[in-house]
Amino acid sequence: MTEEEKAIADKAASDKEASDKAAADKAVADKAVADKAAADKAAADKASADKAAADKVAADKAAADKANAGKADLEKLTVERDTLQTTVTTVTAERDAAVKERDAFKAEVERLTKLVGTTQNPPGGVGGGTGKQTAEEWLKEQLGKKE
Repeated sequence: MTEEEKAIADKAASDKEASDKAAADKAVADKAVADKAAADKAAADKASADKAAADKVAADKAAADKANAGKADLEKLTVERDTLQTTVTTVTAERDAAVKERDAFKAEVERLTKLVGTTQNPPGGVGGGTGKQTAEEWLKEQLGKKE
């Protein structure tokens, strides 16, 4: 082998070595790009998952707050209903007492009517009397009639 052939062979070997080194460097660079893309995708997926989890927590909290607000409204309305029921009970009891009192007055009027016989109107503007007697005079007159 001559020097020229040897130089050509060395140059070819050197070119092959440089080509192999360039291919290896390119493969390493491609792997680094692929690794970075995979890492970026994993980070994006993690961020998306974190956002979804945060959104779910926020939605759960909003639902819990709404449920608690509903419970507070329910308790408020329950207290108001109970207060109104107590008021109704009180008014009903007062009405029943007034009816009993009215019935007792009616019974007393009937009893007194039976004792007196017929009802008499007092004098003056009250019962349509003549107005010429005082109440005391009229009462004495009525008592005098019974005796």
